[in-house]
Amino acid sequence: MSEPLWVEKLDLIPADARGRIRHYIEEGHGASMSTFYRCLLSNDLIGAIQGGDQENRAALADYVEYLTAYAPQDCYGSPEKVAAWRGTDTRSDDEAERRR
Repeated sequence: MSEPLWVEKLDLIPADARGRIRHYIEEGHGASMSTFYRCLLSNDLIGAIQGGDQENRAALADYVEYLTAYAPQDCYGSPEKVAAWRGTDTRSDDEAERRR
């Protein structure tokens, strides 16, 4: 059985990031994230630049291409989406429904 496309395309991002991003997508609740990854996934460009090392800053376009083309849409894009994916969204179901 072949891997999902989002796994196959992990080679678009830096090697050091592949395991972290895969772990986050597969097991969001168990993934610890640095400031860079939290900001990247939350669509906070300034925070990602401030929190990233030289390699990750240089690869921002690669991360964006990977996330927008291959990663599950619900795992990135806003702080709320990241919190929900990680299982740390503390808003009530009613509040979450109103925001949709």
